[in-house]
Amino acid sequence: MAITKASKTIIAAGTSCAAGGTKASPSVTGTAWDCTTYYGGELNYRFTNGSSAPTAACVITFQASPDNSVWYDYYTITGDTTASSTYSGSIILDRGVMYVRAIAYGNATNAVTVEAGLQAVTGV
Repeated sequence: MAITKASKTIIAAGTSCAAGGTKASPSVTGTAWDCTTYYGGELNYRFTNGSSAPTAACVITFQASPDNSVWYDYYTITGDTTASSTYSGSIILDRGVMYVRAIAYGNATNAVTVEAGLQAVTGV
């Protein structure tokens, strides 16, 4: 039997992460997804710098929660400070994660375009 999957948007493509956000007050907070009916999956992310690069790189932190209210850092990725660059990748989402979301912050001087998603395994 084939596995089934579903694509979930956490941070929509083309979202601008304004300069100046901090981890405590992020510029972008993505949609939280209930993963209690999933069998894990993959988280993907992308940073895109403009023609004027930030002086400090943007950060995306994926966070996990047992109750959709208290969030713990799950995985943190840092972009770069190169003008017009794109940096992307994916990480495995463990089956034990109950809720997941992403926050973006940390870039200085210029905005960075960010996106994040979940490729959820919905059936085996």
